[in-house]
Amino acid sequence: MQSQKFIAILFVAANAFSTGARAQNVYKCGNVYSQMSCPGSQVIDAADERTLAQKKQADLNSTRDARLADAMEMARLKQEKKDLAANTPAKRRSEQPTSTKTAKRASAQSVKAKKKEVLPEYFVAQRPGYKKKKTTASKTKAAKDLNQH
Repeated sequence: MQSQKFIAILFVAANAFSTGARAQNVYKCGNVYSQMSCPGSQVIDAADERTLAQKKQADLNSTRDARLADAMEMARLKQEKKDLAANTPAKRRSEQPTSTKTAKRASAQSVKAKKKEVLPEYFVAQRPGYKKKKTTASKTKAAKDLNQH
C-alpha cells in the first residue's frame, strides 16, 4: 500500500516538472500587440526582466501606496462627518436671513422642498397613458342611492 502512494506521488511530481509553463510569443503588428503573427510582425520579448530585489521594491511601494490611500480616505470621511455635524438644522436656524423679504422667500422654498419630500403611503402601478376618471357629485350620489336599495 505504501509503495502505491509513493509511486503516485512520484508520478505527479514527474508530470509537474515535465510540463513546465512556457510563455507565449508576443507579436507587434504596427501599433497593435497580439499573440498571433501577422505579415511584417516583430517578435517582442515580454519576459519580466526585473531582478528579485526590484520586484520586492515594487511590491513594497504598492502596499505603501495602498496604506496611504486608505489613510487619506479615512481622513476624508472624518472631515465629511465633521462638516455634516457643523451644518445641523439648529445651526442653520440661527443663521436665517435678517431681511423679511428674503426670510419669506426662504420659508416658501423650504415649504416647497418639504412638499416634494412627502412620498405617497403606497404605490399604485398604472399603464402608460392612463388617466383617472373624474366622477361628478351627481354620479356618486346616484351610485350611493343604488347601493342602498
